[in-house]
Amino acid sequence: MPNVLVLSFEGFSFSSRQLYQQLLPKLLSRASVHESLTIQDALNYILTGWPTVILVTDPVITSEDEDSQRLLLAVADLTKHGCTTILMGFFAAVVTDRLNVIFKEYFDLRWRVAEYTSQDTSLLTPDENLIRTSSLVPSFYPKALFLGRVPAAQTIYVGSSGNSMTAYAAYARVGLGKLGYVGDVNFGEEPERLILAMCHLDRPEDSLQTTEDMES
Repeated sequence: MPNVLVLSFEGFSFSSRQLYQQLLPKLLSRASVHESLTIQDALNYILTGWPTVILVTDPVITSEDEDSQRLLLAVADLTKHGCTTILMGFFAAVVTDRLNVIFKEYFDLRWRVAEYTSQDTSLLTPDENLIRTSSLVPSFYPKALFLGRVPAAQTIYVGSSGNSMTAYAAYARVGLGKLGYVGDVNFGEEPERLILAMCHLDRPEDSLQTTEDMES
């Protein structure tokens, strides 16, 4: 069974279900889940190699104080050694442009913060070995912090802003692991489905495809 570590440091408890109504019950039925409310507790779990998935629900790991830096290094190292790390929840709502540096220096990605906006967003067709898309809605209109400079192969949902394409959600291989980003600042069904798929915890019963779709 996968081990999911949830990082919730800024006075918010993921287990109170203020974010996504159905995400926690689904996670609990499909994985072992631990929520860390302090950096030291998170480090204790990460340094033992316990998590197979880390959900980062706020931007504390992007702060420049010593404890946050230690945590960021530990998260990046475990990700490169096979963990799946997903930036989600309140992360995009309050993160700063320091995120650009973190993408580049800690995860070797050229992703950059683009714009905070609402726009039509469509599902791309990524490599099915990277993420399954049968449970994901084909399009919707979110409010999100979109990213630029995300290659098409790493873009899960794309929005269109002027002459450039921006990513609502990005997902990439980082070493032996994966890094996911969900820019949504609201907590509806669409990002909930996406997070489960990024965790590889989506199930056939979550599928939105009909039998006809799958046979065509």
